[in-house]
Parts: sequence; C-alpha cells; structure tokens
Amino acid sequence: MDERAEGHEAGVYLVDKPAGITSLDAVRRLKRLLSPARMGHTGTLDPMATGVLAVCVGEATKLVPYMRLEPKKYQGRLQLGRVTDSWDITGRVVENNAVPSLSGETLTRAFEELEGLQYLAPPQFSAIKHKGRPLYKYAREGVVVEAPPRATFIEAFRLLGREGDHLAFELTCSRGTYVRAVVHAMGQRLGCGACLESLRRTECGRFRIEDAYSLEELEAFVEGRQQGEVLITPSQVLDHLNACEVREGSEKKVRHGSPLRDGDLRRGTALRERMGEKFRIMIQGKLAAVAEVRSDPQGAFLQPLRVLRHAA
Repeated sequence: MDERAEGHEAGVYLVDKPAGITSLDAVRRLKRLLSPARMGHTGTLDPMATGVLAVCVGEATKLVPYMRLEPKKYQGRLQLGRVTDSWDITGRVVENNAVPSLSGETLTRAFEELEGLQYLAPPQFSAIKHKGRPLYKYAREGVVVEAPPRATFIEAFRLLGREGDHLAFELTCSRGTYVRAVVHAMGQRLGCGACLESLRRTECGRFRIEDAYSLEELEAFVEGRQQGEVLITPSQVLDHLNACEVREGSEKKVRHGSPLRDGDLRRGTALRERMGEKFRIMIQGKLAAVAEVRSDPQGAFLQPLRVLRHAA
C-alpha cells in the first residue's frame, strides 16, 4: 500500500517517553493514528524510564542499521543499600544493607572505575534470551539463569549529587547497555548494593531530548495533519553520511538496486579513495537509497544496500 497515498510520510518522530508505559506502548499510541504505516523504535526504554525514543515510520524503518544511535546519554538516580530482583526500584527487595560512610572522593573514584570497557552481567529481568526464552520469563518463574557477561563501553560515568543514600548521576555509554546493570555493579563495588531509582535518556546518538515531543503533542500534530513540522525526514536522519545526487536517466538504476558509477552521479566523488564508505543516494534532493562504495575490474562503484520505494 502506498503510505503517502494514505497521508503518511516516512521519517522519525522523537518521543519524550513518559514513565509507566513500555516503548512498544508508545509506538502503539502513534500507530493508532498512522495505521497502516509500518512503525518501530530504535531502542527500548524500561517502563520506569523516560526520555528520548526515536519512532520510525514507513520506509524509515529500513534505515535503522545506518542511523547514528551512539553514544547514549542518561541522567538518573540510584539508591545505595537496597537490592531488588529487577535491579531497579520497581522490583522485589531482596537485600537491605547498611550503607558505610563514603566520602565524596570515594564515590567519585568508584564511578570513574566503571568507565571504559566493562563486562557486566545482564539483569535477570531483561529480554536477553537463554535457550530461546527471554530471561524475564525464567525470572517470573523463580528460575535464576546465569547469563554470560555482556561487553559494554562506558564513555563517562559521573556523580552529580548526593542526598543521603540517593546518588544522582550522568552516564554516557554504548548501545545495548543496561543501566540497571551498571548501577548494580556500582553497588557491589561499594559493598552495600544499589538499585536504580529513576532514569531519563537525554541523548541517543543524533537524537536529543530538547528536540523530542510528548505523545500528546505528537498526537495533536498528526491529528491536525501537521506532522511535517515534527517529522525528521529520512535524509535528515542520515545526515552524517555524505550525499550523492543521481543524474537524470539513472534513477531506474537506483530503483533496481543496480551499481552506480561515476557517469551516473552529478559530480565526481573519487569513489576509489573511499572503499567501504556509505553514502546517501539522492534523487532531486530527496533520499532514495543508502549505498556502499565497492569495486570490481571496471573500477569503483556505489552499490545500493537499502532502496526506498519513494524518495523522501
């Protein structure tokens, strides 16, 4: 079905997800207004978490592998001395420990020691699969699964403030990081345990909280057919990739995923010097495909990897 005929444009809506709903719930609220457009998000936030959630619409769902989604930045609070089965404040308390006297210097050092490449055990209540089943299903049945540690890169972990046993922090990390696991590791290092109390994602690669809208605001824009004011176009989403405009007469090559050579492009790009680089392929100023520089005996060329049905 032609999405544009239904009044839906491809692109990304930036949602400021509220607490108390899942990321999928947020997508479903928009989908009720945009059906039958395909939709999906670029990275899950736990129900208790708030902040940036990028929701892709239509052909933009094809572009997720090429989006700049790292690093991710969070601001949150943790509580020392309390350990729960979910490693956050919503779980069942399994330990209540006395919190030792901790100086500001000791706390700062503990945060800094978790920076860099870390191997952290994932939470039992997570979607990581073991023998084909998510860990949270085992956890709900009372079965403890020792999942292997996961590599994560923590670019920065900073203490922002302290109120008794409650610590405010800022975390910048790689995609796929469980913030609950970072907080749990912090509690273990300090010897008293800890759980995540609140969390807000402020950045997800190119997407920032100051550019996000509440679900109510987005729903109002969509219902008023003003989504162009808030929808990030596919070309804008991939603006970290260089662009190549296709010459008139070569558009069909793009549509069929055929190799594009210098004669198909409006200006030379010295492709042979940029092996492996990915480009935005543009038709009349709109994104038509994502392509990669490759070579064969005839020389370098751009091979379309993802082709959009409609330039956007």
